[in-house]
Amino acid sequence: MNNQEFIIKKENILSVFIIGWLAFLSTLKLSIKHIIFPVIGQLFGILLLALVPVLEYREMINVMNTPDGWIYFILSLAGAIILSFSIWKFFVVLCSTNLLARDIYDNRAIANLSFYISDVNRKKWSYFRFLIGYLIIMLAFTAITAMIMFAEMNLKIYNFFTATTNLFLLIIQSVVFVTYILLSNIIIQHYAFNRFLGFWEILRRAFRFIKNNFIQLTILSMITILFSNIIAYLVQVLISFLIINPFALSPENSLGLGIRFSLGFIINSFIIILFQYIYTRFYFLTQNQE
Repeated sequence: MNNQEFIIKKENILSVFIIGWLAFLSTLKLSIKHIIFPVIGQLFGILLLALVPVLEYREMINVMNTPDGWIYFILSLAGAIILSFSIWKFFVVLCSTNLLARDIYDNRAIANLSFYISDVNRKKWSYFRFLIGYLIIMLAFTAITAMIMFAEMNLKIYNFFTATTNLFLLIIQSVVFVTYILLSNIIIQHYAFNRFLGFWEILRRAFRFIKNNFIQLTILSMITILFSNIIAYLVQVLISFLIINPFALSPENSLGLGIRFSLGFIINSFIIILFQYIYTRFYFLTQNQE
């Protein structure tokens, strides 16, 4: 593969996005089998986990009173195990993708994604500890967002003070949301390129990176979010045109919901992989400028 066109140079945010997209497409053939298996595994795990709730609340079947009801709960347990394992494999792919993108942008000889996966797995316990900290931070951001949304829903606007408070909450929510989007991508890159550092040092560097490049990163995140929404809309239109409408699968139909969710989940997973190429390029672009 000729990587000359992907070498880091002086460029703007839009070209970072476009070149990241092209780099993603150029390696898709090398990566697709390593991406699709954990994604399908997650879907299968979710399907098994959702089996009991679907039967109980959509098909109106009382699982506890059926003769073989215990089988469904065993399947749910198996689903939880499969889902957890597949999520782990997917996060390994995320980290490995950053290493692959780095070699593309540095014009190095690149190998199959499995080479980079093996590299990450050599220190899998280090990565596992990092992901535990990562999960805690992401849950904290989610909880903060939920509390702000709860406060907004219960705030009665009837004077200048409450209107100002509501505006202040909206600003905080926007900052928290953008920071969440950025940190959830950037912290994995900081781990991938600094695996000798501890979690808190990686987190500190990631926050400093966001602070120093907040405006550019915010613009980049808006472009990526807009792109994600456009893709999601197009996927929904195609699903409706090719599958839902021809087979008369209404929104209340479990099969129709399952098809929409499954295809949307797969597309979203590939978009998350794409983001690794985009944010990695921005990461090295800023490093070169410094």
